[in-house]
Amino acid sequence: MPVPRSHPDEVVVATSPKVRRAHELRMLAFFVVAALPLAVILWLILSSLVIAGLFVVAWTLFFWFGLRRRHVPVLRLSPDGLSYEPGPFHIRCSWADVDALGPVDLPDGRVEALILAEGHLHWVADQPTRRKIQARGWDKVVPIGSFEPEWEWGEIGKAFRRWAPWVFELAPPDDPA
Repeated sequence: MPVPRSHPDEVVVATSPKVRRAHELRMLAFFVVAALPLAVILWLILSSLVIAGLFVVAWTLFFWFGLRRRHVPVLRLSPDGLSYEPGPFHIRCSWADVDALGPVDLPDGRVEALILAEGHLHWVADQPTRRKIQARGWDKVVPIGSFEPEWEWGEIGKAFRRWAPWVFELAPPDDPA
């Protein structure tokens, strides 16, 4: 994966601890539920509840620690433009590529986002991921509300006022992604 070229004035924003905790709890619940059918099979075959319980714990910890770091989105803002790095793909663009500002519906819910005029995928984990992202229009969406719900008054708002003050005057998107 290419390393982003940093700018001396670059602002790097990650999701809040509250959002990360909620995401991790959802991941933990999913991993436990996914392990239960296999644990039941182990219990039926080996007649040992202890082994089945240890399997659930080992399975959950393995996947939780393995996927945890991969799902920490980062937003980088600089005078040159912005970079959105949610994990399996990266979007990089200049400020001039931002076309609209408004709410969009994403898997995590409705969030305030920048809409790009066209897709700007910089890096993708694999081709099936690229096709999925482009089909859903996620290559044109930078969800700034995921990082700071009140972004206008936080680090993101300061960066916009400094490098792209016209963003505050953008119209909402016509067709939300």
